[in-house]
Amino acid sequence: MDVCWRRVSELPKPRVAIYGLTTEGYAIAAKTIDAASVTIVDDTLQMAMDLTPQLVKGNSSLQELLGGESLMGLKPVSQVLSEARLVFFAPKLKKTGDESIIESSTKLRDVASHVSKGSTVVNTLPVGVGGNLDNLSVIEKQTGMKVGETINYGYCPIAPRGQPGMTTLSVKMRDALTPEEVGMKSNYGSIPVSELSYVSSVLNRSAEIAVEVELMRKARALDRATMLTGVAGGVEGKKYIDDLASFAYDLTAVQASEDVGEPLTYMAGAALRSLENDVRYIVDETRELLREMQLKASRTKVLVAWTIDKYEMRADRMRTAEGLVERLRDYVTDVRHVQSESAEEVTDTFKHNVIIACSERDREWIKTLRKGIRSNEITVLNATPSLERE
Repeated sequence: MDVCWRRVSELPKPRVAIYGLTTEGYAIAAKTIDAASVTIVDDTLQMAMDLTPQLVKGNSSLQELLGGESLMGLKPVSQVLSEARLVFFAPKLKKTGDESIIESSTKLRDVASHVSKGSTVVNTLPVGVGGNLDNLSVIEKQTGMKVGETINYGYCPIAPRGQPGMTTLSVKMRDALTPEEVGMKSNYGSIPVSELSYVSSVLNRSAEIAVEVELMRKARALDRATMLTGVAGGVEGKKYIDDLASFAYDLTAVQASEDVGEPLTYMAGAALRSLENDVRYIVDETRELLREMQLKASRTKVLVAWTIDKYEMRADRMRTAEGLVERLRDYVTDVRHVQSESAEEVTDTFKHNVIIACSERDREWIKTLRKGIRSNEITVLNATPSLERE
C-alpha cells in the first residue's frame, strides 16, 4: 500500500503556463502552485520562469518576488507553451484605448501559435459582447485545430484589482486538464452568458461614477456646501478617479465589440468621456484653488498621489496619471506623481504643497503624511466627483 502511494505521489504534476508577468497572473500561480508545475511567462522579455511552492508562498506579491529573487529556471516561451496542458492568458498591456485591444489580440495570436493539441487556453482579459468568438477564431486560425474537439477554451474575466474566479469552459473535453483539477473553479456553462454578466457589471459600476462626475460639474456653480449635501452621495461609498480609470480597458473592449450607434457603445463611450472630463475638471479645480488662495505657480508644488500597481494587466490607470501630471504642468512647473509606499521626502518646506488624492488608499496615506509634517503648508484636493478640499 505504501509503495503504491509513493508511486502516485511521485507522478509528475500537470504543466500550467501563465502568459503574463502580471499581478493577475501571479494570483493564478498562487492558486495552482500546489497542484501543478507552474511556469510564468514574461511577455515583454519573452522569457519564462519556473515557480515553486516555496517561492510563491514566500512572496505574497509579484513585486516582492521580483524585488528579492533573480529569475530562475529560464526557458524559451515556445517550449513552455507547447508543453503546457493549461495556459492562462494574463498579459501585461502597455497601450491604452483601441490600441490596447489590438495589442491583446496580437499577444493571444502569439500564444496560440505555440499551444499543443489537447491543451486548454483560458483568457482572463475581459472582452465585450461576442469578444470570445473573435478569440476562438484567432486560436483556430493559428493552431489549425477546432476548439471543442482538439483544443479547449475558457473565459475567466478578472476585474480590476480582483482575484481570478470561475472559469467557463467551451466544452467538456476528454483527457483535457481543467482549471478545477489545479485548484481553480470551473464550469461548462455558456461563455456568452459570462460575457453579458461581466459587461453588465462594468457598465453599471462605471456609469454610476460617471453620472456623479458630470452632475457634480453642473453643481459647481452652486454654493459648495449645498453642492456637497444636496447632490453628492448617489454612489455607494466615496469614489475617486482611480475607480473610473480602472474600467477604461473593459469599457474600450465593450466599445470594440459593438457596432457604432449601438446603445452599449454609447454607454461605454459616455463613461470613457467622463474619465477624460474628470481629468480636465481636476486640473480646472486645481487652477481655481491656486487663484482663490492667491498662490503663485513658482511657489507651489503639486503632488498627484496615486498608488498604482506597475504589474497589473491594464495600463490605463498609469496612463491616466501620466496625462493628469502633464496637464497640470501647463500651469505649475513643479508637479510629481507619488505613490503611498514612497519612503522619500515628497513635500517641499519652501512651497505650498497641493496634494491631489486619487484614491481612498492615497487619501489615508496623506492623512498620515500630514501628521508628521505639521509645519508644512498643505492643501488636499480629493479627486472625487465633488472635488472637495481638506
